Amino acid sequence: MKSSSLLLSAFLFLLLSACQSADQGPATMSAENLPSELQKRLIDAQAGDEILLPEGTFNFKRGLSLDDVPNITIKGAGKGKTILSFLGQIEGAQGLHVKNVTNLTLEGFTVADSKGDAIKVQDCENIVMRDLETTWTQGKKPTNGAYGLYPVSSKNLLMEKCEASFAMDAGIYVGQSTNVVVRDNYVHDNVAGLEIENTIVGEVYNNIAKNNTGGMLIFDMPDLPQANGDRIKFYNNVMDGNNGENFAPKGMVVSTIPPGSGMIIMSHSNIEMHDNTITNHKTLGIAVNSWLFTGVPYKSENFDPFCTNISIHDNVITGNKGPADTSTEYGQLLTAVLGGQSVDIVTDGIFKPSTLNEAGNPTGYCFRNNGDVSFVNLNAGMGDKPEEIAKNMNTDISKFDCEIPNFDTSEHDSWLASAK
Repeated sequence: MKSSSLLLSAFLFLLLSACQSADQGPATMSAENLPSELQKRLIDAQAGDEILLPEGTFNFKRGLSLDDVPNITIKGAGKGKTILSFLGQIEGAQGLHVKNVTNLTLEGFTVADSKGDAIKVQDCENIVMRDLETTWTQGKKPTNGAYGLYPVSSKNLLMEKCEASFAMDAGIYVGQSTNVVVRDNYVHDNVAGLEIENTIVGEVYNNIAKNNTGGMLIFDMPDLPQANGDRIKFYNNVMDGNNGENFAPKGMVVSTIPPGSGMIIMSHSNIEMHDNTITNHKTLGIAVNSWLFTGVPYKSENFDPFCTNISIHDNVITGNKGPADTSTEYGQLLTAVLGGQSVDIVTDGIFKPSTLNEAGNPTGYCFRNNGDVSFVNLNAGMGDKPEEIAKNMNTDISKFDCEIPNFDTSEHDSWLASAK
């Protein structure tokens, strides 16, 4: 009888211990063994795993990767608290590369000094990227990784409360993705602060960009798997003092951005940009250009090189003051035709032929209620040499005083409601 009581007590103790462990959730990984154990943990990950990272700075010589496992959370103690350093990286193209994961949460850690891109999320669906930081601690160098936070070819993305700095291309880059929300992030000291590229349906709001070469970009690029970005709402963002040097290697598209650029839109359709603050840029506040303005050829037959349905209204655009930067060809061109003065809104004037009305004005470019702004239409379609542009350019913004009907981005509502 006594033996049975002892067995029963032992059973109850083990059961209680198991329940307490379950209540406490997964254990945080050991700080002592993290550099050697984390990749093993990612290789052995099972569906539903929550991988908790301890506070501290941890040095890695090889990139980390996770593939093909659903319902995964990787969570640290907070950006700036859990730091994964790749300063001595000898292998791998990224710091952390996650591919083909459905239901992914990355939260609360810093990736520093990766050899290539810091955090790349590829071919994933239902993604939360929250309270993350990416940076390169050795300053502005062309050998830094191209992208900090880099979700690409993915669907249903929420990125919030992150920070990205010192990327030699874009601090935050969302590319070839569908159904995205990018909010409450801070980008600084990159070439491009925040870039939305070839993306369909997105809202970008409450973000801050400072001391980048160009604050924020919405681009559509040719010869990529997903062409023709569409329907981006861009509002309540701050672009202030993005006058940093352009340290991208020559030949990259971003190497053409002149320091002192607040916002550049290129080759994209259906953008509503409102209630943003764009201040203190030495070259330009907002530029709207076609891909043809770059002079770079492309192969894709599906690519539309023109901007269409661009609505820029009710923004604050102030304090932009030259002399404009002349370290890039674009800056040199603006300097040549504007005498070195900065400009608040500039368009290349290369418009989609089907959007021109009888007077030759585009029906799909609307600039309204942005205050007393300086403006120039370069009319580069009539000749792209500086002397031709100086002769043909026009500073009459009244031709662009119009309104474009609202477009729908509600596809992301149900996903956003479920994101935790």
